[in-house]
Amino acid sequence: MYIHNYSMFVSLPVDDIKIYKQEISRYTDLKFRRATKFVLLTLAGACQCAHGQAIQTDAAVYLTTENGNLGDAETVLDQIYHKGEFPMPYNFINTMSNTASFYVAQSFDLLGRNFTVSSKQLSFERGLELLRSDLGAGVVKEALFGGVDEGSFSKSQFETKYGRPFGDYEMIEGSCWLLIKAENSGALGEITAIESFGSLTQTAQWLKRQRFKQPVILSYGLLIDRGQKESLGQAVPHEAEFDYISEYGYFDSATACGICGFLDRYEKACLVHVNQDFRGQFVVLVVEKY
Repeated sequence: MYIHNYSMFVSLPVDDIKIYKQEISRYTDLKFRRATKFVLLTLAGACQCAHGQAIQTDAAVYLTTENGNLGDAETVLDQIYHKGEFPMPYNFINTMSNTASFYVAQSFDLLGRNFTVSSKQLSFERGLELLRSDLGAGVVKEALFGGVDEGSFSKSQFETKYGRPFGDYEMIEGSCWLLIKAENSGALGEITAIESFGSLTQTAQWLKRQRFKQPVILSYGLLIDRGQKESLGQAVPHEAEFDYISEYGYFDSATACGICGFLDRYEKACLVHVNQDFRGQFVVLVVEKY
């Protein structure tokens, strides 16, 4: 999977969605009068990634997200359970988060496959596995691939879910995208491995067997604790650790930000990103920057 372009749009939470509309207007003249915050956040990153690129009309769109349209889902639940009312039709329709990937395809006249993928704590990685399969089968030749999530800012829910102090992280929202093609001509990098493991030991053993061609930069998902980082760091010689969550902030599709941040910062290097879900499943993602 060859990476031909990337974008990294991250922001502190905004209440006025005009800010996202202004960002989108830098790349397209299309107007999105009734688009939701999640749709606009999605488009802010996708338009930046697609800008100036000769994308074919049969290109696919893969949107990965942990929470989808969080804002409208919260509004609908409030209308049903707190107010005892039927949800407003517009809010109800917008809880279907896959409308965001439709807007991306519509914006660039794309007629290829269109997916929205969510898989707890590993949405970005599982989406890449699907794209890898489609590229290997020849049914997709290029795709806009993104990780998007609004900010979720409940202190108690965050600490209960992740077991981490809320105050240790700056909470943001983000839309980070890759333009991926099957051809390598003109590529700036590639995704060379997506490997899943059932334990930390299996993950470390796999890393020990690898021989990376370029200097290794290590990165970790939020659920990887200090002891696990030490074990993984000992398994693979590396030049540096890239703590993108500390540098950019956290949102639930943070892996997408880590990949794009690496592409933006490093040259002729290899990112080894290790993520974990609550079941103890590990995924190693390897990205080379030429």
